[in-house]
Amino acid sequence: MGRFGGRALAARVGTLLVLWALATLGLADVAWSQGPAVEGRPPEAKRFTELSPEEKRQIIEDFQRWSELPESRRRELQRLYDRFQQLAPERRERIIERFRQFQAMSPEERERVMQNYQRWQQMTDEERERARERFRQRREQLERARGEPDTGTGDER
Repeated sequence: MGRFGGRALAARVGTLLVLWALATLGLADVAWSQGPAVEGRPPEAKRFTELSPEEKRQIIEDFQRWSELPESRRRELQRLYDRFQQLAPERRERIIERFRQFQAMSPEERERVMQNYQRWQQMTDEERERARERFRQRREQLERARGEPDTGTGDER
């Protein structure tokens, strides 16, 4: 279905939602902070015993929220997280960077992104294919515009 296919987009958004849930619940850093030093663990991750009382309180509250989630939702989040962990490190980094960009957006920008996602989900396969084709054409036009100096001949479209 192409780079921006329905399943691929849904998987990317699903992964972003899992990352959002983990970040919101505070579980991502805690998961890293359990156990002995692990290759790949972010240097900023701390062991629980090294945290301030406020950080410990926040983590406990986050775990309480996690435990209040329905079991089916916890299983789904765990399944998505496990799938995320199996991605190539470069792919995970790209997803995390996109998530950071999403987090840095204003509430209005995030709302617009989510509305666009919902619109995409409601589109038919044919509408999605047309949208992908328009996107490809725009991208090619931008690439040509960047790569070709403006000659002023009037041939630009």
